[in-house]
Amino acid sequence: MPYHLLVMHQVEKMIDDPLIIGFTWLVIFDIASGIIKGLRGKATHNKTNSTKGMYGLCKHLFIMTMVLTFYPYLITLNFNTVAQLMVLAFVYQYLVSFVENLSQMNINVSWVKPIIDVLAQKLNLAKAQDDYDSHDYDSITGAYKKTDKKEEK
Repeated sequence: MPYHLLVMHQVEKMIDDPLIIGFTWLVIFDIASGIIKGLRGKATHNKTNSTKGMYGLCKHLFIMTMVLTFYPYLITLNFNTVAQLMVLAFVYQYLVSFVENLSQMNINVSWVKPIIDVLAQKLNLAKAQDDYDSHDYDSITGAYKKTDKKEEK
């Protein structure tokens, strides 16, 4: 079988691949929860922000394109484990982002809040820690900003 047909066959198989289906739904849930979080935000840095939103959507588009391009390609090269680990790494990061969004929404439903708190603790989310201060992090990239001048030297 010619290689281009093998790649196209793998692309077709992704339609029914549970890992890809789960990844896609998790990306959709993360985008939706991020939008809802912005709409529910009380503090200025949590409110809807077009810069953050456009950056986030571009990032999601890039990651989806990368995963949906490299996954079938790696499988055709018999790197199945690498392909699955790549997708699982993104699944983990999107799960972290989704739980962060849920925890920042301040959902006051008695049975939901404990579940979100347990998930946040199990995933070891920085934003779920008592000493977390959002001003220490870049609002777009999430990178840690050094607040102490001595640390920069």
